[in-house]
Amino acid sequence: MSIFTCGVLKTDEERIEEVRRLHPEEFRVIPRYWVKYLEEKIHSIHQKQISAGIDAASFGAIADFHLSCNAMHSPAIMKKIMEECGIPYAFLAGDFVSGFGITPKEHLISEIEAVRRLFREIEDKMLWVMGNHDPAYSTFEAPDYYAENLTEEEIYEYMFRHQTQYPGRVFGEGGRYFYVDDVFHKVRYIGLDTHDMPSDAQKEDGHPVYPKFTTMAYCQAQVDWFTHVALQVPSRQWTVVLCTHETFEGDNCYNHELIRGVIDAFRKHTCYEGKTECEEMPAFSAKVSVDFTDGGGDFALWLGGHTHKDIVKYQQGILTMSIASDGRAITDEGTLQEQAFDIFTIDKKNHRILITRIGYGQDRELEYEVFA
Repeated sequence: MSIFTCGVLKTDEERIEEVRRLHPEEFRVIPRYWVKYLEEKIHSIHQKQISAGIDAASFGAIADFHLSCNAMHSPAIMKKIMEECGIPYAFLAGDFVSGFGITPKEHLISEIEAVRRLFREIEDKMLWVMGNHDPAYSTFEAPDYYAENLTEEEIYEYMFRHQTQYPGRVFGEGGRYFYVDDVFHKVRYIGLDTHDMPSDAQKEDGHPVYPKFTTMAYCQAQVDWFTHVALQVPSRQWTVVLCTHETFEGDNCYNHELIRGVIDAFRKHTCYEGKTECEEMPAFSAKVSVDFTDGGGDFALWLGGHTHKDIVKYQQGILTMSIASDGRAITDEGTLQEQAFDIFTIDKKNHRILITRIGYGQDRELEYEVFA
């Protein structure tokens, strides 16, 4: 069996051996061609922080790392920026692994472990959010690409267990969704699981009843946790940022509208009731009822990846966006275009988000709506 990896035809055995040999020491030194550019970007971030004032909050986001197509300099670059700009957290917004449809489970796990090694020096700052590629694998030929799932226990063990050692993170059921607070700036960062399946049940052919790669869902327990735990912020002076791998609805998508309805009630300080009846998949049926008339707060943005593009939409008035893929080495290795991630600065006073792009792409400035 062979696969196409970043323009080079390699066997599975060759690829996994490369991953096993991957040592983070090789990537701790920032390439010379990044140095002057980074000085300019760090200065720009500082200026945005000064402009936004003392209650400005900054955080990072990197999506679709896709290991084998990545120049892998982004962890060291992020470390320098986060240390020099006082940035406490960055989302790793899913799809850490190469993302090829035919790969044994042990290969997939080795890639997840390799990504963790790369980010080891800033592991305490990284907020992992699972993508559709991360738990999906297959040892079968086409058309069974991505036909199998890691179990919930394996997902927790390899993607989330290490996050629980850092103080201040509050996890929901199964450890796959969480929040963490920037207390001084009064910002809560929430990560949800868009591939929340009812169980690890299998069909007679051994494939999962609920395939994570092709199904996007929030089950009842996660909807309840998001509504009644994560969004119960200390006061209306708090601002929420939500990260999920997918941010826009697609096929085989369950309960996305409930999450959006809860967010809208949170930011407008109103009530919301919603219910979904999924006849073809009853386990995905869910309902929610919440009253934010005496609570809620500001909601800055809902961000993620998956599209590999910079896309901005206002869905039900909610600022929603995806960002470009960081896995760009297939065409741009050895240049400033080889990586792509963002540093966000929230100007809470003026309800603006100042976005500094590192690498491929452009800086942006967006607005979000607030309600008294």
